Amino acid sequence: MADLAATLGRTFTPDQEAQAQALLDQASSIVRAYVRQDITRATTTDTFTMRRADPVLHRCGGLVTLPQRPVVDITVVSINGTATTDWWQEGSNLLLRAWAWAEPPAANRGPQVTVTYTHGWESVPGDIAAIALQAANRVMVNPSGIRSETVGGISTTYLIPATGENLGVLLSRTEQKVLDRYRRTAASVPLRRR
Repeated sequence: MADLAATLGRTFTPDQEAQAQALLDQASSIVRAYVRQDITRATTTDTFTMRRADPVLHRCGGLVTLPQRPVVDITVVSINGTATTDWWQEGSNLLLRAWAWAEPPAANRGPQVTVTYTHGWESVPGDIAAIALQAANRVMVNPSGIRSETVGGISTTYLIPATGENLGVLLSRTEQKVLDRYRRTAASVPLRRR
């Protein structure tokens, strides 16, 4: 809230504070949805279980891409309910094993790989925070979503989000490009939260 007030160079009234907080919450949700990441570190660990057959996983040996990053700590890894320690972490979200997670896959079900881990940034990266502030700021400054206006010979053009419509807090194409480096790609092995 204080960051948004500083960005706008003003002090909020109590009513404006509630609106500003709602816009910041919306902007944070939009950013998280776009990057498909939780961003901030949770105080508890998450458990994810891969429950589907993945022929690529069996052919390529042991590679699991955890859905959230950065991975801070992995507490437990189990295969079909049995804890294992013959794995290692590579990079921010890859779990590797020298051979397949289950050999051979039983009845085309594939392995159930369960990983309990802590993930997220201790503090929100600066560029993500700046984008959330910018997105909320756009709605505070231009709540009607006006593209441009001319008053007394002075013309002002506003930044309009990627859709070109005023539907509340949205991301511009430039902001999306900046966030792409944090975005989880479709190539990740899907794991479901238990």
